Amino acid sequence: MKVTSYIFFLFSFFLFSCQDTCDYYRTYTVYDPIYNSMESIRDSVKFTDSREINNPGKLNYKDGYLFISETNKGIHIVDNRNINNPINIGFIVLPGNFDLATKGDYLYADSYLDLVVFDISNINSIKEVNRLENNFENYYLNQGLYDVDQGIITGYNEEIKEEFIENHNCDLAFD
Repeated sequence: MKVTSYIFFLFSFFLFSCQDTCDYYRTYTVYDPIYNSMESIRDSVKFTDSREINNPGKLNYKDGYLFISETNKGIHIVDNRNINNPINIGFIVLPGNFDLATKGDYLYADSYLDLVVFDISNINSIKEVNRLENNFENYYLNQGLYDVDQGIITGYNEEIKEEFIENHNCDLAFD
């Protein structure tokens, strides 16, 4: 009986007092925000030559012309009066653009915090005619995308990090 108790004690000691530890590398991605001032964004708005449509968003049709938002970049203008031969005629550089609408001779579009109005009466010479600054400020503040001191978040720098974890409880290593 004494031998059995002794063996049970040794078995219990090894079973419950030894714990496996292991070393491993943990890999994760960190996204650091890129801030730009609204002044630099406002200064970059212009009507330029056409370019390839890569990431289309909203679309608006007016008088034979398509206005296609290039998500977060600007607006393509396509002459679609001949549906068999659409012609990409220009691009409005408008950072932070996601939405657009037309009424009369005007195109209304968002640009991060601002609502921007363009005169489209001469489709080959589109001009900004008005801007309601900070119109969407509350949305960006509530989403954590705007800091009054640093500016608006316009992108992220992605960095992959790896860290060495030493003598970690193996049961928790891959949770």
